[in-house]
Amino acid sequence: MPKSSTFQIIMILVFGFFAVVAVMVFAGVFPSLNGGNTGAIGEVVVWGTVPEDAVSVPFSEIMSNNKNFKITYVKKNVDSFDNDFIEALASGRGPDLIFLPQDLILKYEDKISPIPYSSISERNFKSTYIEEGELYLGANGILALPLYVDPMVMYWNRNMFSAAGIPNPPLFWDEFYVIAPRLIKKDSSENILESAIAFGEFKNVFYAKDILSMLMMQLGNTLVTRDAQKMPIVTILDRIGSGNRSADTALRFFTEFSDPAKNVYSWNKSLVNSRDSFLSERLAVYFGYASEIGSLRNKNSHLNFDVTNVPTPRTSKTKVNFGRINGVAIVKVSKNIGSALFLAGEMGKGAFVGALAENLYLPPVRRDLLAVRPKDSYLQFFYDNALISRAWLDPDPNATNQAFSEMVDNVVSGRYRVGDVTSIVEQELRKLLGQ
Repeated sequence: MPKSSTFQIIMILVFGFFAVVAVMVFAGVFPSLNGGNTGAIGEVVVWGTVPEDAVSVPFSEIMSNNKNFKITYVKKNVDSFDNDFIEALASGRGPDLIFLPQDLILKYEDKISPIPYSSISERNFKSTYIEEGELYLGANGILALPLYVDPMVMYWNRNMFSAAGIPNPPLFWDEFYVIAPRLIKKDSSENILESAIAFGEFKNVFYAKDILSMLMMQLGNTLVTRDAQKMPIVTILDRIGSGNRSADTALRFFTEFSDPAKNVYSWNKSLVNSRDSFLSERLAVYFGYASEIGSLRNKNSHLNFDVTNVPTPRTSKTKVNFGRINGVAIVKVSKNIGSALFLAGEMGKGAFVGALAENLYLPPVRRDLLAVRPKDSYLQFFYDNALISRAWLDPDPNATNQAFSEMVDNVVSGRYRVGDVTSIVEQELRKLLGQ
């Protein structure tokens, strides 16, 4: 037999051994080999966007049980992560593992080495992780093991609500038709001084695409999902039962609040962005993420605010929220793929997921951890929202952000009707998916 063939067979067997070990460790078949030495060796480089102090201790604990194993974590900027990763792959300097957010799943699918379903079944995955984690279930295996989720929440200004004689934040979206006129303040020239809700524009509304996605998903829309063969399909034009298209209904509601002819007129493109408006007490409600609660407090310690669930449609029977989820994925061109697979399995365990969630002040993504209620009242609320968090398979976050921005602008400007612009977005999504 030629030497090259012998070498290839040996490498395949070695990789296969590490793969089986890592999967069995993840599944809990056995915790380790040789009294704690799992066979993980060398260095594994992990790229993520969470602060280093959120992972340093749990990573140190893994390394302490594996003496010949080194984990190097590289904190990357959220905005530059995509470009940095693509450039690193092109130059052969890519990481072994990455924190994979839900909006890059499709874009990176061909760059990820999936864990086969023969190793971790789809049934076991679903019983372990929250439902949004199922976005990582690909055609050929599990693309990432969920690590944490950041659910969308509604922050509301207690002083502004009290001054308007409104005792509680809205539970349903249609309540804004009643409370918005009471919260809005204008000058003699009809310029908005204080806003009720930052809906109706795109560029000065933080997370506008996520908010629109949430409104659509609360009506049963999945925008882009997978079919029975786990291939991506566009569903944004689905109808509500036999009635209206859910995307049209959501967009129509969103843009009502920037129409000067309506008594709920609350927002326009000349206003300061939604987060800064909320911080300066010129916006009554701000739709952001659970992870922002600390920064909002720090930026304005005198701001009298609270946090609650995002409203739901009054007719909806199922609660749905939007959440940003992150999972650990194995990079296909990893130079230490056996140890990378082992580390991914360790990161998917309850010990790591729980520690990471605690360090980030976010809910965990494992169902067994969510079953243990925290004492912290905010975390209790975040835990509940983790279970109802959803998202969709975004083919290209930058391109879809532009498509959604144009969708809103075309309706607000009157250039197109609502039904026309949602059809345009549907065509753009199909184009991005190569359909």
